Parts: sequence; C-alpha cells; structure tokens
Amino acid sequence: MKVFVSSVVGGFEQYRAAARKAITLLGHTPVMCEDFGARPYSSQHACMTEIEQADVVVLILGANFGYETATGESVTQQEFRRAKTTGKPILAFLETVEMEERQKAFSWEVSDYLDGLFRLTFSDQYELSDGIVQGLNQLSVSRKAISEQEFVQRLQQKDGNGRRGGYDHEARLEVAFLPQPETLGTLRAAHAQHDPFFLKLCQAGLGSIKSGYKDFNSADQTGIVTPEVKWRHHESGLCWLSISLANASTSRGIMDSYYLSPSRVRGGADAAFGLLCEGKSGWFQISLTGVDHKLFAEPPASSSSSISLPFRSEQKLEERSLLIPATPAAYRHWLDEVMFRFERKMSM
Repeated sequence: MKVFVSSVVGGFEQYRAAARKAITLLGHTPVMCEDFGARPYSSQHACMTEIEQADVVVLILGANFGYETATGESVTQQEFRRAKTTGKPILAFLETVEMEERQKAFSWEVSDYLDGLFRLTFSDQYELSDGIVQGLNQLSVSRKAISEQEFVQRLQQKDGNGRRGGYDHEARLEVAFLPQPETLGTLRAAHAQHDPFFLKLCQAGLGSIKSGYKDFNSADQTGIVTPEVKWRHHESGLCWLSISLANASTSRGIMDSYYLSPSRVRGGADAAFGLLCEGKSGWFQISLTGVDHKLFAEPPASSSSSISLPFRSEQKLEERSLLIPATPAAYRHWLDEVMFRFERKMSM
C-alpha cells in the first residue's frame, strides 16, 4: 500500500521518521513530502495529487497548527479534508500535548468527523510507531475481508436454506461469527472442546449443568445441543449460537409467550460475543426468529387476560457488521444500534 504521511514537518522530524520506519517494516511505501523532489507545479498541488493516489493516509497531529494557507487552513488540515473528500481510509494519531487553539479546533474536527478504523493518542515516537503498525495491520485485514454478500452466502450454504436451528415461529436469538481473515482447519480443535464449551455456556448463564448437553457432529460441522442453546462450528471457521427466547415464567399465563424480552436478547448477544469471538475480528450477524406475532417488550409484572398482538410479514430480523478490531467496546456500540433498529422494526 502507498501510505501518505500528513503532519507538520518542522520540529516533527522524530515522529515522521518513526512513521516512515513503521510503514517500511510492514512492506508498505511511505509517501512523504520530503521525498517529492522538484516538480513543475505547486507544493499544494503535489500534496493533493499524492493523497489522491495513496491507499491510506496517516494523520499525525501535535501541538502546532503549522503553515496557514490562503484559505485559513493549515496544510495538514487541507490534506485531511482532501482525504475525506476522496474517501481515503485515514488513521489519525494525536500527540498528548497542549495544542494551539487552532490546532485544538482541528483535532476536534478530526475526532468529531473521523469515525474510521483506528484513532490513537501517543506521547513518544515508540507509541506512535506501535500504533501505526497496529492500525495498518488492521486496515490490511479489513481490505482482505470478504464482502457482506459473500458472508450471507456462507451462512446460507451451511444447511441449504440459511436456517441454523429452530423453527420460523420459535422465538430465538442467533449470533453468527466468521473470523477475518478466515481460520481454516479448526473443526478438529472445536470437536475436542465440547465439554469446555458447555461449561462456558453455563458460566455465561445460557445453560445449566443439571440439564447437560448432546453432541452434534456432521461431515463439516461440530457442536452441542442443550434445552436452551445450540452451538455449531463449521470447518470454515464460521460458528454460531442459537438461543431460545422463550419466557421462563409461563406459569403466569400464555400471554407472556407473546413478549420478546429486550433484556434477554441483549444478555444473550453479550454472552455470545465472549463465547464465539475470543479476541478475533470478523463478520457478525445478530438475528431474531419468530417475530411475526411478538411484542418487543418485557413481559408485564402482572398477568393479563388480553393483549393486542401485531402482525408483520417478517418472521426474521437480521443485522450484520464487519468489526475490525472486534473489541468489546466496538461490539457493545454496534449492539446498541442493533437493539435500536430491532425495536423500531418491531414497533411498526
């Protein structure tokens, strides 16, 4: 990849040298104004041209705003805005120093509008170098990741129709995860983890030791089945949990079965992340089945003799996202959005 390094130059030599070294160590090509040489056009034109031809922009902000152009922008600010306009991936790094007022405003612009792959603060060249290496590695993984359409095809190919346990009218939460890059050859290891995985299910509150489990095995899948949960692991590395959302308090009346508890959905999705992801990044899908005659709300504290039921044509809701890096914070943020969208779709 061609990596354009955007920062002030004067007084920033050690940081630019650290950036050059990190980019070169990864086998990428650093693009830096120090290397431009003589050109038959302006420095501004040279920088804007190189940004447009780069694959990614590394933005490094320190205390100083730098040279102010005729537009009132700094050179670095112009470069950042051109990179955004052209849709370039931007990795932003902010030095932990007291900034000039104009530079502070620029850093706020970056923080407010750069909802990108990686953003980091640093205090020395070593932290900056490590951050650039990590950010470029994550970007490389993201660029190599399969498309959303390919992910959907992988899910549908597992049993011919995309259903991974349960029935259309059964209220279930399904969380699927496909590592990126894909991890082939994991079926044997997963097959040997039935007992440990069952214990993890119980510790996560998704099963009980007393109920036990049954093994599931086929030519290309392994997993376990409990009264509440089905776990599958495919030879491609794709794995998923199918969790029953039936209300435990059925003694209060049949009306409770028409409620789909948001807290149970959230709790199951939270637990699934820890059970399936194990520190890897990749594609996630969260889906609800059996939603056509359900209210997305907590069952009432007291029993009711009547209820107004919705009818919707959709029996299944799905949300997908590629999370790189798939940190707990990134997953929780995405889950917030998923829950919001599920609630809106089930209230219409």
